[in-house]
Order: sequence, then C-alpha cells, then structure tokens
Amino acid sequence: MEPTEPAGADATAPYFFLSYAHIPSARPEEPDPDLWVHRLFRDLCEHIRNLTAHPGAPGFMDRSMRAGQIWSDELAESLGGCRVFVPLYSPRYFISPWCGKEWAAFGERRACHRDPETRGRPSAIVPALWAPVPDRRLPDCVKEVQYAHPELGDRYRTFGLYGLAKLHAFRRDYQKAVLHLARRIVEVGESVVVERGAPDGLHTAHDAFAGPPSAVAPAGRRLRISVAAGSLGRLPEGRSARYYGPTPLHWNPYHPASDQPLAQVAAGIAARLDFRADVSEFDDRSAPADAPEVLLLDRWVLRDPGHRTRLGTYDSGDGPPVGLVVPWNDDDPDGDETEHELAAQLDATLPRRARQGRDACRAAVRGVPDERSFREVLPRVVRWAEGQYLRSARPVTPAGQALPRFRLGASGGWATAPHPEDEKEAHDERT
Repeated sequence: MEPTEPAGADATAPYFFLSYAHIPSARPEEPDPDLWVHRLFRDLCEHIRNLTAHPGAPGFMDRSMRAGQIWSDELAESLGGCRVFVPLYSPRYFISPWCGKEWAAFGERRACHRDPETRGRPSAIVPALWAPVPDRRLPDCVKEVQYAHPELGDRYRTFGLYGLAKLHAFRRDYQKAVLHLARRIVEVGESVVVERGAPDGLHTAHDAFAGPPSAVAPAGRRLRISVAAGSLGRLPEGRSARYYGPTPLHWNPYHPASDQPLAQVAAGIAARLDFRADVSEFDDRSAPADAPEVLLLDRWVLRDPGHRTRLGTYDSGDGPPVGLVVPWNDDDPDGDETEHELAAQLDATLPRRARQGRDACRAAVRGVPDERSFREVLPRVVRWAEGQYLRSARPVTPAGQALPRFRLGASGGWATAPHPEDEKEAHDERT
C-alpha cells in the first residue's frame, strides 16, 4: 500500500523552498547583491511549472533580511508545507544562523518513500552549489547529503551556479545545470512524502550548523546582540507608535528613512564581519555571555520603572564588558524636548555600561543620528566587544582533567610542575 499525503498537507504550498544566505548591502543605494539568486529562483520556477501539475506556487524564496526570531508567517508556512528543501551551498550559507535554523526546521519533518519497496533513508533535501565550499568546512549534519551531482557538469562543480550565471561563456552550462537541478527537485518531490511541519517549527529550531543546541561555537564566530526597546504592547511614555512593532526586535528608530528593524540591520552588519549573530530581546536574567555582546538601547524605555530596574540590575552584574549603542534619530520630533533628560537617565541607570560604551566608541553612546552613521559605528563597537570578551574569557578545562602547570627546568627548558596530590604521594612514599 502506497503512503498517502501526510495529514494537513496543503496542495497550494510551494513545491520547493529555496534557502540561501542573504548578502547585506554595503550601502542603501547599492544594487541588490542577491540579484543572481533571484534569477536562479525564477529559472527554477519556470522549469517546475512545466515539469509538474502542482496547483500551488512552484517555489518560495524569502527576499527580506531576517534578525533573531523575526520570521514572516509566509516564510514559516512555506517551510512547513513545501515538498522539497533546496539549500544553496556557499561559504556564507554555513555561517548563517537563519539558514541553519531553516535546515533544522525542515529536518524535523518526517519523510517516507512513496514506494514502500524503495531502500535507503528518505530525504527531501536537494542541495545546489552556489559557490564552491571546501569539504572540510561542511558541517557534520550536511556531509552525508549528496550535492556534487555528475549530471550537472564539471564546470558546475568548479564554479558553482553563481560562476556559471555570471560568465556569458558558460551560459549553456548554467542552463543545463539549472534544468538538471529542477528535474532532481521534481524526482524527489514525486518520490518522497514529507509530513507537514509544526506551526512553530521554525521559531523553536536551533542552528543546525552550530552543532547540538548545547554546543558552544568558537569565540570570534559568534556575537550576541541584545535589543532593549519598547513595543506596541508596551510603548514608552510620550512615544509615537510608528517606531515600534509587535516585539522589541521590530524597533525601527530611523523610520521613515529606513524600512528595516534595527535588529535586522545589525544582523546584516554582523554577517559582513563574519559573525554568527544571536539576536534577542534584552533579558537581565539570561545566562552569562558566552560570546562578545552588543546592547542596542532605546533610551525611551528608561522612562519605564520596570525597564530601569532590569537595566540597573544588568549593569551591576559582573559579566564581561558589553558594547553599548544608543540610536537617537535627530529627525524624530518626539525627542526635541527629552534628549538631555534621557541622556542623564542613561548615565544614572547604566553607569558601567555607559562608560564601557564610551571606551568602545563615544559616538555610539552619545546618540547615533541615522542609519548611515549606525552602519559606520557598529563595526567599531563589535570589534571592541570581541577584544574585551577574548581578554576576559577563561579557557574551559574538560571535566576530570587539569591543566598542567609549568616551571623553568634546570636545563633552561620548560618542565611540568607536579600536581599537589602527586607531591603528597611522593612524600608518603618517602616517609
């Protein structure tokens, strides 16, 4: 008996989900750096329309930069209902926490073969090589997934789809590779049934590329970005709602000049600096920092006694130094009469963090006036926070082991100093 469509399957869901690492624009006026990915997506959709009778959209591709847990409903529903997951392998892909979470969320969906006599472990993941990635840089969770398909050609393996798309001389190779990729997507989509994903699967997924949820990524690769800001449900006193959204992660102090939440902008900048950003709402009860940390502070929340108490508790803690960045839109009419009041409140509530912030970049604490300035200031603060974290971090010794201590030997070389218990045993033997 053949497997039936999984319960709750939606025939109108996209056939495939294209997962790729967004490239943040260096400047707002810069052309879309993901232009060639868009072209690939359109070409794949055209092939899927012609190769299947699927009634829904042929594919889904997210065009927005994401930060922390800001996931659109459309993205979550598409990932939970698509037949095939198509990750675009590139050096950026495997350092992107968003891509790692998409991979993990899709991997939680149970799969089975339509033909019960088919052998092997079913998988509805069809990788595509966007830019070459050395095998040694592939995370363990992806190493068993075949991606260098011979039928896509030698140039595909050498240059990736990006190289084939960019060079006019490789146009035929690009067209051949994309058609074969589309046929592979359809082959998998018609032979493997994937159950519908849980509604909150994407929100609860961990970053598959960072290892198990309990694993700690190497220092220098991770960055914690905390956002202390208001929200529509908790507007600061005297503040306009137009700068806020459902959560603090939707805070956009540079509206209307900017159409992106500040957390989203910060995550993009961190990615350009080769950091794996963990963006979250500020929480003074969170675990001690296990990576460099930057705090984005909305000074308006200092008018709220609850926020002041939490921030004050955070400031009095003994955690490692934190880079503080205080956006303050000079064109914001709400701030004309309150700037000096809130600046004084900042120094009174967060004296330690304010001092550290000035050490990192005085302009970051004084008030960053616009998004362009924010993009210039944040890298300086991130690098400062990284340096402070590395100086304060202590090496972790595996359980049951002790680091050997060294002393200068008689010959002038280094010799291992005896452990106190070894000295005691030697003394006991002598006596």
